[in-house]
Amino acid sequence: MIKHESILYNTNAALLSLLLFIVMVFLLELGSFVGHRMRKTGEDKNNSINSTILAAVLGLFAFLLGFTFSMSGARFENRRINNVNEANAIGTAILRANLYAKPERDSFRIDFKQYTLARIAYFNAGSNISLMEAANKKAQFHSGRIFDRATVNATKAFSLFPGNLMIPAINNMIDSANYNDYGEKFRVPDLIILLLFSSSLVCAFFVGYHSVRKGGFNRTITVGFCLLSALVIYTTLDLDRSRTGLIKLNTSQQSIADLLTLFDQP
Repeated sequence: MIKHESILYNTNAALLSLLLFIVMVFLLELGSFVGHRMRKTGEDKNNSINSTILAAVLGLFAFLLGFTFSMSGARFENRRINNVNEANAIGTAILRANLYAKPERDSFRIDFKQYTLARIAYFNAGSNISLMEAANKKAQFHSGRIFDRATVNATKAFSLFPGNLMIPAINNMIDSANYNDYGEKFRVPDLIILLLFSSSLVCAFFVGYHSVRKGGFNRTITVGFCLLSALVIYTTLDLDRSRTGLIKLNTSQQSIADLLTLFDQP
């Protein structure tokens, strides 16, 4: 079961981005203040070196931002694909229940429906750990019943052919659920997020310092840089939080909910 112990992960992404923006603006002003002081005292004479350092810091920040955004996007896409694969696996198993004669067919369909409802409840639980655990236990219970029924029927001569098709489908269904559950645990490491935050703060200071040395501190442009950086970082964090963020997996998760229409068929 998914339990995120990281304080960084459990902190609201919007709050983190807002705090980052405020601190970036503060360091921007601090850099401007230091730049003014250095300019007055004449201690800042290595213009070419300062420009090189600023370019290096901005390049590092751009690299970390692009790398982190790519990681978040890849994990989001994997979760989306896992949802669709699980829906396909469950749908295949449900359809193969039709290979059995009544009453076994009806018994399979009842358990499959309860299993599907449990998986839907698992995804609809959001970040509520207790609801997720309850739904996961219910899904495991019904998947166990389905597998036990299939293995018992496989020992019967008249169910040998359906069993040879049903058991692999059930295994694939259970494996797909595990891929989906563990896929939610794979997220951007906290160390990379902290490095991204640190580099953004250092950039804010150097931008403020360097803009003054160039002869003018354009607050609109520099604050705009901080705001844009915070917004991109927020989007990066949000992509990695499919249960609590604004960017959700509603479309791919709907593919599992749509499986309920299979039970309307006679």
